[in-house]
Amino acid sequence: MKKNILIILFLFVNISFADDVVKTIEKLNQSAKNLKNLTADVEYIHSQPLFDTQTIRTGKIFYAKDVNSGALRINFQTLKQDDSKQQNYKEDYIFDGMKLTRIDYQGKSALTEQYSTDKPIEPLELVQDYFPIIGLVKPQEMTEEYDIKIEGSVMRLTPKENSKFFKTYKEIEVSIDSKLNLPVIFKASTTENEEIIIKLGRIDTSNTIKKEVFEISIPADFVHTQK
Repeated sequence: MKKNILIILFLFVNISFADDVVKTIEKLNQSAKNLKNLTADVEYIHSQPLFDTQTIRTGKIFYAKDVNSGALRINFQTLKQDDSKQQNYKEDYIFDGMKLTRIDYQGKSALTEQYSTDKPIEPLELVQDYFPIIGLVKPQEMTEEYDIKIEGSVMRLTPKENSKFFKTYKEIEVSIDSKLNLPVIFKASTTENEEIIIKLGRIDTSNTIKKEVFEISIPADFVHTQK
């Protein structure tokens, strides 16, 4: 009898825990659906403990969505390596729903990768292949890719063996802003023993972003590769 009660309690706790995970992801997903415009400061920290090195990039992130499609731009503007002084550094990542374009202004090169030719893909889904900006896709997709734990306002995700992220990340920690109900800090431990932290600050969701923000021309003298 005692054994049966323990089994029932165990199942109840696990079902409740699973419900909390799904509810948290659903709330994040709903916030993403309702999001029409977002501008924020972004800080990207890449650490390699094995080599005792750290690189910090800072810039802006822009996201806009209408009834037809969405667009996301990450515009890095500065770079700081280890103990050196911060310097000007320009790099763009533009996700327009059909393709990703990465522009390296220092190396005078650009790479465009085509993802779709007819139906737009949500940029917040595309960005996950390049940065650990996780937590804004559908609950089913999240639970298929990760084992998930919720600790207060922090969501911990461990890629499952069948996940496309299994060979990239050991764990991703997502901190959620309770007022905006959006993820604002992403911490990832990679399978190559590197640490990545992405912080969003001064978030603005009220002002409309002009389309020109996402319409970046690649300079004629840049080497442009397309896939």
